[in-house]
Formats: sequence, C-alpha cells, structure tokens
Amino acid sequence: MGSANLQFHSDEELLLMLQSGEHHAFREIYKRYWDKLLYIAGKKLGDLSEAESIVQDVFVDLWQRRETLEIREQLAGYLVVAVRYRILNFLARQHKAEVYLRDTARSLSPADHSTEEWLGFEELKGWLEKIVAALPEKCQLAYRLRGEGYSQREIARYMKVSEKTVETHISRALKILRSGLGQLISRMWMLFF
Repeated sequence: MGSANLQFHSDEELLLMLQSGEHHAFREIYKRYWDKLLYIAGKKLGDLSEAESIVQDVFVDLWQRRETLEIREQLAGYLVVAVRYRILNFLARQHKAEVYLRDTARSLSPADHSTEEWLGFEELKGWLEKIVAALPEKCQLAYRLRGEGYSQREIARYMKVSEKTVETHISRALKILRSGLGQLISRMWMLFF
C-alpha cells in the first residue's frame, strides 16, 4: 500500500497499521500531526529548538511503543496530551535546575571543591539533555535511537539513510556533547576558583 493512499485513512486505521509495524502508517501520522504539535509546543515554550526536540521525542516514543500502545481516546488528543506532558516535565526540570543552581551558588563556600555536592547525577543528566535537545534534528534522532539500543543498521533503515550517514550523525552528536560538557566543567571550575 503506497503512502499516498494513507491520507484517506482514519487515525484508527493508521494506528492499527502502526501497531503491526508499518512504517508508512507512522510517516502518515508524523506528516498529519508534526506541524500542529510543533505549533503547540513552540507557543508554550517560545523556543523552537526545544519545541522540536519535545515533539520529536513524542514521535520517537510513539514508534518505540507502537506494539504495546493502548490509546483509548482519539490519536490527536493522545499526541497533544503527550506533548503537554513533556512540556510540563521540561519546564519543571528547568525551574528545578535554576533554583538548585541559584541556591547552591549561594550556599557553597569557596573552600568547598566537591563537584559531587555541587552537581549531582540528576543535574548532570539535565544539562546533558539540554545539550542533546539542541542537536540538529537528524543528529539528535540518531543519537537518541542509539541510546535506546538500536543498531546502526536499524537506525539507518528507520531514518532511510545509509549506515555511514548514521555514523556521521552520531559522531557529530558525540563531538557536540563533549564540547558542551567541557564548557559545563569550565563554568563549574570558574565558580569554585
């Protein structure tokens, strides 16, 4: 069945096809809802890059959970709620990180050099997520799929690119992450000394 014919299918039909692993059904859902979800996220966040990241995460999650999905409402409603939930989580993490950094900067004495006390695992994970969210879309997708345990071949098939292109995206992502974490360490160093 060609993807051109799918535009006439209902969301329910597309979901059934998606649950049986049909890529073209996923592409049609993506095409149908990407702009609407991006508009919602962009309006709420005021940051197009972060909005793209959130919407991309929703679609990656939809694909990864396609076989076990139990959507009891309309697909559109499900996707909007998923985007709003991720926006709330992002805003909560951002606020928590800002409060923590502000409070920690005030409470640390210059003699305290303990990185673990200043920046725990969760905060480091938050910084890392922020760097990942700023990656170019395809680079980010390749990196996230790799992190989920997909092989280079599977990622290439999913993204419809060569394995070499996937390798380039992942290498670029790792280079940007190393640079971003290097900047974070430099900032921490300046706070302590």
